[in-house]
Amino acid sequence: MEKAGLPPTRFTLHHLRHTFATLMLQQNKENVDLRTLQELLGHENITSTQVYTHVEFEQKKKAIDYF
Repeated sequence: MEKAGLPPTRFTLHHLRHTFATLMLQQNKENVDLRTLQELLGHENITSTQVYTHVEFEQKKKAIDYF
């Protein structure tokens, strides 16, 4: 953390992993699926990876409006 200039008392490796996973799913929907992210994070169980799937209101609305 220090090499990156981030204060270790404010940011942890968990914060960075969570941000990485969330952004990967939000920004790269066409290229990154949950199984790929599971492998990137080294999770044995897919349920550990599912905590990063945040369904936003706009995503739900688009899905409903599609039909």
